[in-house]
Amino acid sequence: MSQPTIILAMSSYSDFAAAIQKHLEYHNFKVIFINSTSEELKKQVDSSFYYPSLKSHLIHTARKIFLSDCSYKAYLKEQMYNQKLLANIKKLLGNSHYDYTLVIRPDLFPIEALQLLKTHTKNDFVAYQWNGIRRFPKTKPTINLFDRFYVFDSEDLHNEEYQQYRLNGISNFYFDMYQPQPVSHTGTIAYFVGLHVDSRIAAIEACANALIKYGINLDFNIKFRPSEASKAGLYSCKEIHFIPENITFDDNLKHINNADILIDIVNPVHHGLSFRTFEALYYQKKLITNNPQIKNLDFYHPDNIFIWKNADDLQKIENFLARPFVSINPDIIKKYSFANWINNILNRQPFQKISVI
Repeated sequence: MSQPTIILAMSSYSDFAAAIQKHLEYHNFKVIFINSTSEELKKQVDSSFYYPSLKSHLIHTARKIFLSDCSYKAYLKEQMYNQKLLANIKKLLGNSHYDYTLVIRPDLFPIEALQLLKTHTKNDFVAYQWNGIRRFPKTKPTINLFDRFYVFDSEDLHNEEYQQYRLNGISNFYFDMYQPQPVSHTGTIAYFVGLHVDSRIAAIEACANALIKYGINLDFNIKFRPSEASKAGLYSCKEIHFIPENITFDDNLKHINNADILIDIVNPVHHGLSFRTFEALYYQKKLITNNPQIKNLDFYHPDNIFIWKNADDLQKIENFLARPFVSINPDIIKKYSFANWINNILNRQPFQKISVI
């Protein structure tokens, strides 16, 4: 059987792109990677920027002086970046054609680039939007370009505004080329990592304080965008760590292996299940979450997963933690592996069907 080929097109802002490419290769795909957010191309644009016409320069100057608006220059830079990205894709792909293309976050690509990728795809041209569509409205014009367009938020599937589009639901997954390697330690450790979001402060602090109350050791880590660094003072819990850089993929696995409990706090911009949910399943960790969607999944068990809605619910954590972890059917665990997920996405038999409700 010949080795299947795939174009993986997504942002390299986090090392998730490297992890997905590595896992595709682990599962016998030959991968060509297209980066939607190339720092090299951005530097080229910054160093060689010019106004394409006197008119464009005058428009920028007028908006800057009279409206205190510098966005027009940013718009021109985006257009230059998109042109360079398109040229880069043409050079990279040449005359080659690939069995599949998977685009993650298609809103980060100009339409022309997506159309070009499609012409280099022999079989399935597929997209996965792992953030809510409402959060990134540029997604909508791209949807009908694809043979299949997947979303992980069930609200996108049921939103009347999106009924004109052909959307498919699929959850996130866990990376399966790594085996769980629990680390011996004393005490009980709860692990959380996430980007600061103003509206999540109260939930994070309520969960942290409840865990401390019941003698749980916190491994809580929050990353701030540079413009929001001053907001660290909004957190009163002294056991929450503020991290200057994102935790790398490999370090995240170390934290998971070292923990007994994984914490998931919903980002209010979407309601899809985070990667933490599936890591808890695979690494056999207890999960504490305020996302009620998880109750609909086949691996939900109240002894393994604690769902809370308000601070009063957190008073029941002690009883939850006292109950032993319940083993889940191995076939159900395999269902949410990367191997089964990619077969779902690409419609490559055999696979167990994954959906969102």
